[in-house]
Amino acid sequence: MIVGVLALVAGLALVVWGAERFTDGAIHVAARVAMSTFFVGAVVSGFEPENLASGAAAALGGLPQIALGTVIGSTIFLLTGALGLALLVAPMAVRVPSEGPVAMVLSVALFALVLWNDGAVSRIEGAPLVAAALGLMFWLYRRSPVFHAEAEVRAASGLKIAVLLVGGAAVIVVGAELLVHGARTLLTIAGVSETFLGMVVVGMGESLEETTRMTAPARRGHPELAWGNVVGTTVVLLTFNLGVLAMISPLIADPLVLRLHAPYLAGCTLLVAGALFFLPRLGRGAGVILVLLFVGYLGLNLRHVWQ
Repeated sequence: MIVGVLALVAGLALVVWGAERFTDGAIHVAARVAMSTFFVGAVVSGFEPENLASGAAAALGGLPQIALGTVIGSTIFLLTGALGLALLVAPMAVRVPSEGPVAMVLSVALFALVLWNDGAVSRIEGAPLVAAALGLMFWLYRRSPVFHAEAEVRAASGLKIAVLLVGGAAVIVVGAELLVHGARTLLTIAGVSETFLGMVVVGMGESLEETTRMTAPARRGHPELAWGNVVGTTVVLLTFNLGVLAMISPLIADPLVLRLHAPYLAGCTLLVAGALFFLPRLGRGAGVILVLLFVGYLGLNLRHVWQ
């Protein structure tokens, strides 16, 4: 069990570290082509390689609930625990194009449509999800204002960018393999439910860095970057990542996922999207509510820790 825990923790740490390096490289690339600050946040944080790599490794390894956890569990933690903690540290004005929350609602609608249709996501359903993700992100790009990068960001050399992107991707792959090895060990020795491990442990671990990704720009006066993170990550996880994972290996959801995890995800997504659409600012009160929602989610899962 100790080996499994160490492998799981080390895998998560490597995946997160590699993703940060990859993200730094992506920021430099995005800055060079002058995108909006909101869209930079949506793209750089939205297309999170750690979630996709871990989910792909789990799908190939025959662990569908772990793979689904990198989508469902990660999104739930992003919209409740991570966003709630960020708001407790740095309340934020809502600076997003109205298309942002609309894209979140459309994404969760597509997610619900394919998953609740027959309790699974097939390869045939995966391709339209990927296409929808690209369409939604292009729509957000066209509706976002122009981003003017800081001089030090534009000045990054091509070699530095390449090292960050390639090195980060390599570390992500190694970390994903360790994560799946640790997950398999815990499932075998400790008897921990695959659904609980995927939705709560892996899902939360994959999104722990989201709090800092939102807090840092908010404290520096750029909340649009943080909100881009929220919108972009939600859209990409529920459409692009889910679609890619389904094309790698069809994903059959555990009945508990359909009864608890997916409905909870849908409710949290609609709640945050509604707040972004109607409210001019989210403060510490909203942060408390979101953190409590995640605590409640953990409480609902306690009875399902063991098989």
